[in-house]
Amino acid sequence: MHPILLYLTLLGLAPASVAAPQPVAAKLYGANVPEHGILTLQTAKYAVPFCAQQAWTVQKIQYDGRTVAHEHGFYGTVLIPKGGNFWGTGHTDGGREIVNALTLLVDGNKQPVEVGKTVIGHKLVLRKDSIIWKFKCLAEVTVSDDRIIARTQLEAAEDVDLKLLYYFMHCFVATTTNWMAELPNGDFAADTFRSAGGFAVNKDTRWVAQFEPTMKLGILCYSPKVIGGPGSMSKVWDLNGYHKLYHQANTNRSFKRGEKLDYSIIIQVVPQEIGDWSATKAAVEALKKLYPRQ
Repeated sequence: MHPILLYLTLLGLAPASVAAPQPVAAKLYGANVPEHGILTLQTAKYAVPFCAQQAWTVQKIQYDGRTVAHEHGFYGTVLIPKGGNFWGTGHTDGGREIVNALTLLVDGNKQPVEVGKTVIGHKLVLRKDSIIWKFKCLAEVTVSDDRIIARTQLEAAEDVDLKLLYYFMHCFVATTTNWMAELPNGDFAADTFRSAGGFAVNKDTRWVAQFEPTMKLGILCYSPKVIGGPGSMSKVWDLNGYHKLYHQANTNRSFKRGEKLDYSIIIQVVPQEIGDWSATKAAVEALKKLYPRQ
């Protein structure tokens, strides 16, 4: 040690050591796209938080201040490449969904996307441009006073093989007791939940609904176009923690570069449902007029 430095050290006057600079984590998302935090869209009836860490997907759904789909799971689109693992939304086992851009419209007016805020209006639209593995993804969620509409468009960026594609996922509460669905041929299927594991429904559907008896609500998911493909089905994971609805677009399937998928799902909570499905079926008939079957 230099004699002067030794002398200053003995007097307790030595200069403090300078800590090495910490590495800054590389930014994954596009410019002006927050990577952490929550933005909530709220209308007269619905409140829907979006989670930045989970690729700007829905975190939960509340209706009239009551939670009908909770935050203990992931929403949005997830896929498994052949020989790979999960990509998309909060699933990162195979890799991260990269959000390139976001657009927020509040009653038709563009506003900046800012986390930590609740945006209030009558028609709120969040549009997302992202990459899920080798698929371009354009996802749009519209929260209105009456319902929630999710539309997702996928395009293969190159020739790919998929093991599985969950097009939409919704973590509905486990206090629902029954379900009903309309099949593509017009037949109906229905049963009770047992919260004992396994999957319910397991068929392509026009719509699937769950009944929550304590709140006297129907929770309806209506598809203007049946989400179909090899191995496709709607299915509800019947667990103690949630009754999670998956719209499975396919199992093993190959896509050519430029091949596209485009599906929408309409989520509408039906008040005054008593379990005989009359209120839910009336809501379906109204939706058929607003969003004709394709």
